[in-house]
This record gives sequence, structure tokens and C-alpha cells, in this order.
Amino acid sequence: MTVRSARRKTATVAVLFLLSTVAVPAPAASIAATNDCDDQIAAASLLNSSGDYAGALAAFDAIVEECDGKSERIAIQTNRAHALNQLGRYTEAYTAANAALQDDDKHLFALSERAYANERLGNTDLAIADYNRIIELTEKNQNVAERATNYAKVADLYYKQGNTAEAQANMAKAIELDPTNPDFAIIQGDWAASSGDYDAAQASYDQAIAKGMSEAEAYQIKAETSVKQVQEKYGTTNAQELRAQMSPAETEKVCSDVKKALDLGWMNPQMDMFSALVCK
Repeated sequence: MTVRSARRKTATVAVLFLLSTVAVPAPAASIAATNDCDDQIAAASLLNSSGDYAGALAAFDAIVEECDGKSERIAIQTNRAHALNQLGRYTEAYTAANAALQDDDKHLFALSERAYANERLGNTDLAIADYNRIIELTEKNQNVAERATNYAKVADLYYKQGNTAEAQANMAKAIELDPTNPDFAIIQGDWAASSGDYDAAQASYDQAIAKGMSEAEAYQIKAETSVKQVQEKYGTTNAQELRAQMSPAETEKVCSDVKKALDLGWMNPQMDMFSALVCK
């Protein structure tokens, strides 16, 4: 899972929970029903994995009442929460994740989906609490990259709250755990850009490239940031006005980033027009 401020993506959740075995044999009809639910949950989960979120949601909704064992409820509601989050229905996603957590308050996927829903709903304190709970529960997790990403998520949320001390502390933990992750440099670059320190922002984006980030993606960010910098400096978004006011050094820097991004395949008509008007 990667995390970037304003560019965050959620990992696909394909939760395939198996029912617990019991010592006393169950009636044949009960076993058949259980197996049928397992198959339906697995099939619906694959729809989530493939990105068919509307289809996944419909499939899970169809078996909510039929498949009512604890493990089944958790799997269904967690996957419903994921599909709803991806469909932008965050209030419903929160409710679904909460339903799963009522059965298991330590369920990591459900906590992650609730945290994401809270974040999108603007419930930053609640999102931070959920991510911190995930960090607490995964403290001994051998997957340090996942742990680092969770620290970075919390760091970004703290920064958006204006709590820069906590933001920096959590980002330092993220980088300590996963020092080569380019996403963390992007987040730090976005922080710098949001505070008006565009030189620091560009330096962070260059670090992301050095750490292995795709140049095509990185140069889109660099180009957007370069253009935003001169737009703010000169108080205009008009390309012709910017061309008249920018210094030769500024024009060279902005045009270099824009042209590089476009050459790397960026499909952006506005930047195409900007390049045609300004970068002659």
C-alpha cells in the first residue's frame, strides 16, 4: 500500500476468511450451506480484487442475511467497506467497517477501511486513532514496509491538522523502517510545497526519483509544482501573462519540467497549451 498526500491509493482487500473447524460434526445440510457461503464470499472478493467494486458490493449485499456466521459477517462487511470506499460512499463504508469491528475490534482490514473512510469524511482525529491502533497491533509485524506506510499515513494526517511536530516524528519512524520508499519523499515534498518552500519540495521530488519512483509520475508532480510556484508568485494563471513576467531562469525551470513530463507520456491538454504558449 502506498500513501501520498492528495495522491493516496488504498490497497485492494481480498479477504478470504475460512470458517473455524469444530470438534462435533455438523449436519450435512449445515456443511453444504457453510461451503456455499465460503464460495460466494471468495467469488465476491475476487470482484473487489479486480476493481469491479459495484459488482462486489452487489454480490456481498446479496449474501448478508444468508451468511451470518461470525467469520462470514466479518469478511462480508470488511469487503463491503472496501467496495464502498472505492465507490466514494464513505459514510456507508464507515458503517460497514464498524459492523465488522463489532465482531472483531482488532481486525486490521476493517480498521484500515474505517480509517480511510474517516479520513475522507474529514474525521481526522478518528482516522489517526484507527491508524495508531493498526500500528499498535502490528508492532511485531515482520512486514516493516507496511508498518512504515502506516506511520506515514499518520504523519500526513497530523500535518494536515497543523501538528507538524507529530507529523515529523511519525515520518521519521516511517523513513527509519523503510528508508528507500519514494512515497515518503513525495509526502515531504507536498508538505514543503504547501508551506511555499518550493525549492525544498522539488528537492524532495528529486529524492523520490533517486529512490526509484517512476520518472513519468514524478515529473508530473514536479511540473505541477513548478507551474503553481510561478502562478502564486505572479498572481495569475494566464499563460501569456506568466510568459511576460517570468525570468529566463524561471522559464527554463518550468518549461524543462513540463516538457519532460509531456515527453514521458503525460496526457494533459492544459499543460500542452501552457507549453505551446510559454515554452517556445
